[in-house]
Amino acid sequence: MQTSERGIKMIIAFEGIELKAYRCPAGIWTIGVGHTGTVDDEAIHAEMSITEEKALNILQSDLRQIERYINRQTFAEYLTQGQFDALVSFIFNIGTAAFQSSTMRKILSCKNTPEKVAKEFERWVYGRVNGKKEKLPGLIKRRNTEKELFLNG
Repeated sequence: MQTSERGIKMIIAFEGIELKAYRCPAGIWTIGVGHTGTVDDEAIHAEMSITEEKALNILQSDLRQIERYINRQTFAEYLTQGQFDALVSFIFNIGTAAFQSSTMRKILSCKNTPEKVAKEFERWVYGRVNGKKEKLPGLIKRRNTEKELFLNG
């Protein structure tokens, strides 16, 4: 499966498109549509800027990695397009390493009901603010949207 246009638009809506590098709330250099790491083998840094076309190309590459990851999972064969898109958005945000060890992945692998899986989105709404773990309104909104997409396409 691949991320639908609807899924891509949702990710862009939550992440935004930043053509100049910035530090995300976790302090990580980020550019484009939530991209971290490198651009053309160059570490993202304060002076870096890219075009919108480059940002969208990087997003496509980032999404392909997540899509391959999901498609290799045992639960991939029974996902609807909405469920797939919701998972891509979720994993794009938290990373494959966090997802790999998550309860959500375990529940999906056991082929539980969509409702049981969807409840797990609600657990991923915390971030660090001034060193303290807090619920973040932006993450609550994102997770509610992902949960709705997972349940109802």
